[in-house]
Amino acid sequence: LRPIESGHIRLCGREITNRSPAEAIWAGLGYIPEDRLQVGTIPVFSVAENLILKDHLRPPLSRRGFLDMQVVSRFAHQMVQEFDIKTPSVETNVRSLSGGNIQKLVLAREIQRKPALLLAVQPTRGLDVGATEYIRHRLLEQRQQGRAILLISEDLDEILALSDRIAVIYEGQIMGILSAREAKRQQVGLLMAGMPA
Repeated sequence: LRPIESGHIRLCGREITNRSPAEAIWAGLGYIPEDRLQVGTIPVFSVAENLILKDHLRPPLSRRGFLDMQVVSRFAHQMVQEFDIKTPSVETNVRSLSGGNIQKLVLAREIQRKPALLLAVQPTRGLDVGATEYIRHRLLEQRQQGRAILLISEDLDEILALSDRIAVIYEGQIMGILSAREAKRQQVGLLMAGMPA
């Protein structure tokens, strides 16, 4: 969202430096934001509407600029079932759901698009143990399918459980890049505090 002052961002060979969020999405970027209620969803929209936010203009959900509500409903029911989203109905407003179910909805919307890169920012913050384990399991599934995931987290357990490589940033500088297999908790903690490990 901030203009890039130097360097380039390329995703699958496509230049997305200083492009709009929509262009990054079309290039293959998936995004699980830290604030699932205000940034990840539109709380007054229904579960179904939130599930199609990024694809509402694409067939088969839309034809000639008009939503096919039967297709939207079938798609939403399929996502609710596949991602175990607990909701009274696909027409329920998202603000009525628990945090864990909102996060499952965001995850479902992003994963079903099969992004080339999934950017996950604090994906389990504020979730109960069950929802945390579910989200982590689904992210690991994506990794096993070859999906690139950039995880941004302050939770050391999460970082060590989900990462292949760990880059520690302190005050805008990369302090070190470690293999997750070899990284020690204390070593990562020192880097997080700006100290050489």
